[in-house]
Parts: sequence; structure tokens; C-alpha cells
Amino acid sequence: MAFYSIHSIEKDTAYPLKHIQEGIKIILNVDVSYWKAWHGRRKAIDYGTWESNFAELPKYIATLQTSNPNIVVKWFHNPNGSSHVATFKYIFWSFGPTINAPHLCRPVISINACHLRGSYKGKMLIAITKDVNNNILPVSYAIVDEETTHNRSCFG
Repeated sequence: MAFYSIHSIEKDTAYPLKHIQEGIKIILNVDVSYWKAWHGRRKAIDYGTWESNFAELPKYIATLQTSNPNIVVKWFHNPNGSSHVATFKYIFWSFGPTINAPHLCRPVISINACHLRGSYKGKMLIAITKDVNNNILPVSYAIVDEETTHNRSCFG
């Protein structure tokens, strides 16, 4: 039987969940569900902070634009950001093929929102339509702090 330790997980990010469950049972005499063990392992692995992950956003956007030359990206920065790091506030993007496809689509566009979890409590907006074959076509995407008329205007 393996014994659970945070150092084991830090060394091996694929540390088996079964071993975590067994170790907690032996050490604490507590049964832990698969999902609790999974979330515990995830927290034990250092993914960086939200701030450091958002600091990588300019690099990600540059890569996205390099690999998709016809992409349209609009993003806004928090005025409180430093000169070294562009602090994320809003982002909108649409890929070139979907920008050039409206003549192949139905005239109705729907915008749907998905709540984001974690430290950044925003919403992801997706504008979709249907093509002539009745297939769903995502037109554009945005991540915003709130679903407001102003934020929906990104799609315009």
C-alpha cells in the first residue's frame, strides 16, 4: 500500500488517486471519495497563481494571432495594471473563417453565457448561428466580468 504525501504528488503529478485514498484511510482513518482525492491532488500541484496565469495572456494572444492570421482579437486591460504586465479585463475573439461565413448562415445569431469558476468570476459569451446545413457555427467568443449590454456590444 502506498502512503499519501504532498511531496509524492509534487514529484509525480500523475500520482495515482487510489494511493491517495489509501494513504488518507491509513493515516486519518477517513474514507475519501474519488472526486475529493482528485481535487486534493489538483490543489497539491502548483499551477501558479491567477495573477501569474493572466500575466501569460499577452503571450497566448500573440501565439493565437500568429497561428491564425485572419483572427480578430480585441482585449482590454485594467488601468491599474503595471507597465510590465497587461492586466486582463475583457477579451473578444473571432476566427477568420467564421468572419467570412455570414453569407452562408441563417440571419439569426444567438449569444449564450457560461459562468466561470475560480478567482476570476466572469462569464464566457459565445455568439452562435446555424449554417445552411443546420449545423451550429460558433461565430465569436468573449470573456467578460458581467453579461451586460455594453459587453455584448463586443460582438457588434
